[in-house]
Amino acid sequence: MAPRAVAHWDGDRFFASIEQAADRRLRGRAVVVGGERRGVVLSASTEARRLGIRPGWPVGRARRAVPDLVVVPAHFELYERFFDEILWLCQETTPLVEPASVGAAWLDLTGTERVNARDARAVMERIQTTVRQWLHVSISTGIAANKLVSRLAARAGKPGGRLVVPPGRERAFLAPLPVAALPGLSREALEALDVAGIHRIGQVAALPADALGAVLGRRALPLIRQAQGIADEPVGARRKGSEEGWAERIEFPEDAWEERLLLAALRGMLERLMAAVRAAGVEVRRLTLELRYTDRAESRHSLDLAEPSCTEDDALPLLPALLEGAWTRRVRLRAMTLRAGRVYRPGTQLALFEMNAEQRERRRRAAAVLDAVRKRFGAGALVRGADLLDKGLVIAQD
Repeated sequence: MAPRAVAHWDGDRFFASIEQAADRRLRGRAVVVGGERRGVVLSASTEARRLGIRPGWPVGRARRAVPDLVVVPAHFELYERFFDEILWLCQETTPLVEPASVGAAWLDLTGTERVNARDARAVMERIQTTVRQWLHVSISTGIAANKLVSRLAARAGKPGGRLVVPPGRERAFLAPLPVAALPGLSREALEALDVAGIHRIGQVAALPADALGAVLGRRALPLIRQAQGIADEPVGARRKGSEEGWAERIEFPEDAWEERLLLAALRGMLERLMAAVRAAGVEVRRLTLELRYTDRAESRHSLDLAEPSCTEDDALPLLPALLEGAWTRRVRLRAMTLRAGRVYRPGTQLALFEMNAEQRERRRRAAAVLDAVRKRFGAGALVRGADLLDKGLVIAQD
């Protein structure tokens, strides 16, 4: 059996480069995309990076460092359109394409040499060239035998690189990389590894499971397998975090029609949905509500957040409009499904003392505490004050 050929592409300075591609006046200039609500640099162009500016800087600090810096607000709809165009280009080479987040995706090119008339390396080179010439955007690519290694290879080759990790060389490639490069590690886990003097992936790969287990518990064995480059998750599998992935569904024991109770149910669904998003360490921008009526007909409606988020506080104000937009027929409801889509990598943490920084950080920390309490004592251990008035709502969770 031929070895797998899994490719990953990752946009370089993705937001900033799209702004430059869309506006010729910005090309060749130092440009940063600044989050209006966060007050930090979300993306910096190559020219801005050469001047020392990095994502995560407060926008004010960046302006002071580079007086002629061009600061543009984030246009997430534009970035998503560019992303969809690149996905379409990928789908021309293989049906097995899986978005990782807006600005990155996997392709399984195993066995496609005859169809594409070229090997995986040549396919990704063509995609890179086409994206650069057609969209004026740079992407980096990595090719390996699995999703984990190909993703890290693409990041190691930034900007604009193409890195191939041959089968059998996964462990050697990963060894010098920092432990933080492995996905799924919480801040607490990273701190525990740091205290134990474990800083590189190669150190994790060489540890006995019982030794690492003393630091990380049951997470030790999966982490060692990752550090050794062992992963077999298929590309394109339905998974949490995909556009059709994160979802919360409820089915009412009796047909429902009272808006107050429907909104109370939606608040609970949103809390569980965002808890899952936080657990995966990503952010989402789109909420979709699907309704099933008593006559089995269905309707749906989507709304976008102003910026990607992982906290329900940012999304709660959208729920009334989301319900109104989806509930197109004044017929009683049998079930509701709430989905989260348009996945983004975690936004850079706000710098201390920036406007709204402390408030947003408190929200994140409070949400993490709520998640921990509910995980230990059950979903009903903590409820919002507004929901106490709606305790009579009894639903069957699917």
